[in-house]
Amino acid sequence: MKGASAVRSLKLALAAARTLGLPRAETKQWRGAAKALLSFAASIDGDLLIVTHVNADPDAIASAVLLAALLERLGLGRINYAFPEGISKISSRVLKSLNIEIKYFREPPRKAFRSVAVVDAANSIQLGAFRKIVERAESLLLVDHHAPPGDLAQRSKYLVLSNEPAAALVVYGAAKALRMRISGRLATLALTGLLFDSRRFIHVTPHALRAAAQLIENGADYQLALSLLEVEEDFSERVAKLKGAARCHTLRFGEYLVAITEIGSFEASVARALVSLGADAALVASGKPGECRLSIRLSRSFHLRTGLSAGRDLAAALAKSLSGEGGGHDLAGTFKGNCTTSEALRKMLQVLSEALGARAKPL
Repeated sequence: MKGASAVRSLKLALAAARTLGLPRAETKQWRGAAKALLSFAASIDGDLLIVTHVNADPDAIASAVLLAALLERLGLGRINYAFPEGISKISSRVLKSLNIEIKYFREPPRKAFRSVAVVDAANSIQLGAFRKIVERAESLLLVDHHAPPGDLAQRSKYLVLSNEPAAALVVYGAAKALRMRISGRLATLALTGLLFDSRRFIHVTPHALRAAAQLIENGADYQLALSLLEVEEDFSERVAKLKGAARCHTLRFGEYLVAITEIGSFEASVARALVSLGADAALVASGKPGECRLSIRLSRSFHLRTGLSAGRDLAAALAKSLSGEGGGHDLAGTFKGNCTTSEALRKMLQVLSEALGARAKPL
């Protein structure tokens, strides 16, 4: 970051960060986040690249755009976006409806970037073809909300991490600490990201509720945000759910029911559907040569009664055992590794059996 105006903005922001005016429990957390962003901004030399995970969803888009807006307020002008393999259909709808136009890289450019910011991703494997660009960055910032932290946290010099329902909340917390206001349009985008990743406040924290109220007070259109997420499922997704249910095997671990199935795609959607049908936990695997993906979903009652976290206790344990990558949240976790689906499912059932102190029995 160069130039007198940028330095002046940085000093003003630092002064603001010392007097947050936030609830006491959050003051230390968001002051630290703000200082990490300011330090990263001061380290930027040349163009910046903001990257998120493959097929960017509304929360990933909102996080990237909010971070760019924050850094622009600090005097940074040359900001580029990278959305590996493009953005999701619902993200495209959100941006179009809010009249937000973004030029971005779908594939890695030849140009090298010394400064890179990653948002809404815990592991480098989520970055697709942009993984090498991120690994080569001299100054790397990570803004994420997944647990446990993945390999990107180990690589990054600057960290802004918080176990919130959405990554957009993490960026918003830092922006709030820096006394930065956002437009009504960006507030609606942030709220849309929050609603999407929290599943309309099924996953929630005190900060999430306060932030939602503040965003609406700042001009966010709550009804519009809700309507943008109301899209009919693709035919192929509905077929995947029905196939997943038809192929499902249910095991009993004591008083708990665990549904397991294999499918070609839409693992997360199928896992959510199985939990909605009555499973306490759902394990949905898909695979192709040399790669396996496993989506884990837990019912809230199962999480509360057992204390198990899909991301921290299950996906992370599987990643450690099978030398893959895994993480997520309390009710949702994802594993990706170089193994077969049968290996992943068998090991996951073993992890569950040990955690629950019960053997699996078929119904």
